[in-house]
Amino acid sequence: MSGERINYYQHLGDTVVHLSKVESILADGHLGAELLELVKLRVSQINGCSFCVNYHTQVLRLLGTSDQRIDLAVVWEESSCFTKEERAAFRWAEAVTKVADTRFINDQIFEEAQQVFGDAALCELTLSIGMINIWNRMAIAFHSDHAMIDQLLAKKRSERNV
Repeated sequence: MSGERINYYQHLGDTVVHLSKVESILADGHLGAELLELVKLRVSQINGCSFCVNYHTQVLRLLGTSDQRIDLAVVWEESSCFTKEERAAFRWAEAVTKVADTRFINDQIFEEAQQVFGDAALCELTLSIGMINIWNRMAIAFHSDHAMIDQLLAKKRSERNV
């Protein structure tokens, strides 16, 4: 089946609004916008969510992130263009996202993330990872229409003056 299966925004209006509020709260937290968007891009790549990869790539461009950094997020371990914080965030995001397969997050990855971010920011990062996993699953399950991305980007610009 091609095309959008269900426009879940239409059926979950209030719920989507509340989930978006959680995203807004996290965006105003301890972590910077670029770091959060890089993590969302990486998680979306892991999950194979073309809608979210497309959207977060464009948000990163709006934030001024270089094409090189966007392009290399998928192979971040082999690239020197990411900071210590970004690398720890990617490592943590991959561990949290893949936990259904591994059923385990190793102590070394946790300790690195905790040392780099501290408890509060690590909790925010983990919730952000959980949120993008929700959005990925909704977009993949219902074949979200890529035409919606322009609307979402316009909203993002107005919210953040990006």
